[in-house]
Amino acid sequence: MFPAPSENGALAVYSEEGGHHRSRTGSGGGGREGGFLELPHLTQLGAMLKVLDAGDRIIKGRIELFACARRKLTAAQQHELELRCPESLGNSPIGPLVNDASQFLLANLRSLMSLLYVDYDCTHLYPNDFERCMDKHTVVTAINHSLVQVVDRVHTGFLAEFWQAVQEAIDIIGCEVFAFSPASGIFEPTGHALMSFHYFFCDMHRSRILFIGSVTKSRRSARGGGGPDSDSDNVQLSQDSASEGTSKGPSDMSSLQEGEVFMFSDDDEDVII
Repeated sequence: MFPAPSENGALAVYSEEGGHHRSRTGSGGGGREGGFLELPHLTQLGAMLKVLDAGDRIIKGRIELFACARRKLTAAQQHELELRCPESLGNSPIGPLVNDASQFLLANLRSLMSLLYVDYDCTHLYPNDFERCMDKHTVVTAINHSLVQVVDRVHTGFLAEFWQAVQEAIDIIGCEVFAFSPASGIFEPTGHALMSFHYFFCDMHRSRILFIGSVTKSRRSARGGGGPDSDSDNVQLSQDSASEGTSKGPSDMSSLQEGEVFMFSDDDEDVII
């Protein structure tokens, strides 16, 4: 059985220094919700990933920093899990749901998904809809290959700057990484995609979750859904749109291209692990 929840299953939302909360909230569960955090550098880089025209492919990327609410599942949500996923009480990809920490994580993943996919009901996502990623290097390689390197080919230095911004937002070394992999087949926000990924970097020490997602579609498929030609945020991968301030050196980019994870020290010297 689950431990009894605290009052309304909710405590306070953490206030993070150095960032600004956006007022949007999710629909996952009762009580006060977490919300997106605005970090100017991360937001600027994320804007460059929004819509990428890669010739025969259209790539839509998204990066969002989410400030968690210190809350557990409600009694009704706990009861639903007992009925639908009884095995998750003792073991699940996000941990045993008898533990407060695992409940906290599931509640906030649901809230974050509700913000990312407002047209879907994310309140009934279950632990088995997520997969724990044990090898961070594999995750970094996938993100680089499918998304970040596409921009770096034109905006030289973007790759290293991107991962530095990620490290400033979360502790990429100490966090846990999960991939969204819906088991039910009902939640399919990336239909007709050639490739997609949805990663969650969970830094529970700072009560933050960083989402990095990407959907790649053929140009024909993308045009069928409105397409890049009708999207005012479309980014043409040309030298004319090169960004300013991407000055990280080639050695940094080379290491990240191989899937290495960077840790940045206080004096800004890069240490590769």
